[in-house]
Amino acid sequence: MKFAARALLAFLVSLCTAAAAQTRHSEAEFAFSPGASSPPPEQAWERVILPSQWKPAPPEQHGTGWYRVSFRVEQPGSEPWMVYLPRLREGGTLFINGQLLARVAEPNATTWVRWMRPHAFPIPPSQLRAGENILHLRVNPANRDRIVSSIHIGPDDAVRPLYESRYFITYTMAQITIAVTLSVAGFVLAVWWRRRMDLDYGLFGLACLFWGLHTMNYVIETLPDPWWLYWRVLRYAATGGFAVSITLFYLRFAGIRPRGMTRLFGAYWISGPLLLAVGGAALHPFVDRYYQGGLLVMGMVMIFAALYAVWRQRSFTTLALLACALFGFGGSVHDYLLSQGVVVNPEGPYVLYFSAAALLAVVGTLLVDRFVKSLGAAERAKGERERALSDERQRIMQDMHDGLGSQLLTSLAAVERGALDRKGMAEALREAVDDMRLAIDTLSPGREGLLEALGNLRYRLEPRFRAAGVELKFAYRDLPERVDVAADDALQILRVLQEALANVLKHTQARQVGVEVSLARDPARFVLAITDDGAGFDAAAPAAGRGLSGMRRRAQKIGATLQVTSGAGGTRVLLAYPLAS
Repeated sequence: MKFAARALLAFLVSLCTAAAAQTRHSEAEFAFSPGASSPPPEQAWERVILPSQWKPAPPEQHGTGWYRVSFRVEQPGSEPWMVYLPRLREGGTLFINGQLLARVAEPNATTWVRWMRPHAFPIPPSQLRAGENILHLRVNPANRDRIVSSIHIGPDDAVRPLYESRYFITYTMAQITIAVTLSVAGFVLAVWWRRRMDLDYGLFGLACLFWGLHTMNYVIETLPDPWWLYWRVLRYAATGGFAVSITLFYLRFAGIRPRGMTRLFGAYWISGPLLLAVGGAALHPFVDRYYQGGLLVMGMVMIFAALYAVWRQRSFTTLALLACALFGFGGSVHDYLLSQGVVVNPEGPYVLYFSAAALLAVVGTLLVDRFVKSLGAAERAKGERERALSDERQRIMQDMHDGLGSQLLTSLAAVERGALDRKGMAEALREAVDDMRLAIDTLSPGREGLLEALGNLRYRLEPRFRAAGVELKFAYRDLPERVDVAADDALQILRVLQEALANVLKHTQARQVGVEVSLARDPARFVLAITDDGAGFDAAAPAAGRGLSGMRRRAQKIGATLQVTSGAGGTRVLLAYPLAS
């Protein structure tokens, strides 16, 4: 940071020193000459103010235009001097004391020229003389858009820093802007197209693309004349496309999406380039003045959208976007007036690509921050999913261990003791298979819910009850289409039902058994009632082998209540599971 500050300070000091040492000419003499080879006679000259807006010779005057500036050199030394022109829009030829110094390409019948860069040329000491020296600038009478800026003449070390700083601002920065915006546009649009992200990213990519194409106007300064019309069409299409893309981004950011606004902006965007393409060069002045003027309206829309965003949420982001909108609008107005040759200093540099670069930088930073946050959210969600899957796998493993594993181990021990015959072995294996299917129905990732798992259990048990001569009836009361219960809780509910129905087949000699499923209110509960007409038993006795302790343990595990009543008329098992709502 200290090094950068020192470098900046040294640069500013060099500029101030150069400004003090060099000679800036803000006045000159102008005249027409019948020929192009020599300046006009002395009586033809008249004084003009620089910068000067060149105008073709009126009908009563014909010939080549000449500017003349005089400067003094006390004593020519070994070090060269330099002449520097911040703006020489359509070129010209420079002479020092009658000797050719430099030629700057001018437009002609085959070539279109529009110089955006400054021009500077060293003056060899041999061309200078002690005392009064004369600089002549010859301009082409056919030129229509000429601006001759003020002329700086002085020692090379005094004038060169001014030229190099202007060159960097007006030309090198434009090259950097083109390289950066087109690279960013290619990357963002490619990612947006492949991933179909939010439209804001697409609008930002288009804005970068259009601004990169627009800025090429500051770098490509000469073209074959037949290409000029196509180049201007591309230039206006890029300018309008940037204005439309960035304005739509601002509107979306502010939450303003009026119907038809996109189509209206799109129609205006293509109107200027299309009018120029169809009407040709004759319509260029009209398009240049009125189409570009209309694009300023979009700048005002951007400011309104930014103000609305600040009103809704005052944050650093909204304030930064508002500042960029104001800066961009000011740059647009300045460059528009400069291109029209009114109000502003005609030799001043174009500034819109600075304000546009700041605007794109802020918008890009906003989108990068949003993208990084979305990646962080996605990573957190992925981590949460992985933890959930790990917990789910752990629950399944634990349940398989407590259920199926316990049954298989118990049956294996009974077989090793010789306590199970063939029929008992088949029954034990059937119960193990039922328990496995129950776990699959309730714990599989694609499960549909408790009621669907209940239906699957009923479908498997009904044939077994029919084979045993027991009528199994299911009744559903006041149930919605879906009851959302956690998978492990649903498994415990169904295992209570499975155990109760297994007890009916094994111990009660019942002829009928009914299962009623309902919802109760105040508080909300899922209620499961199993009633049979069997012999009954003493519910207060230890009741070995009837599985009551396991049913109670399962109910307690999920926070449910279990009531078992039994007598000579049969047995009733009532399970009530609390619901959130």
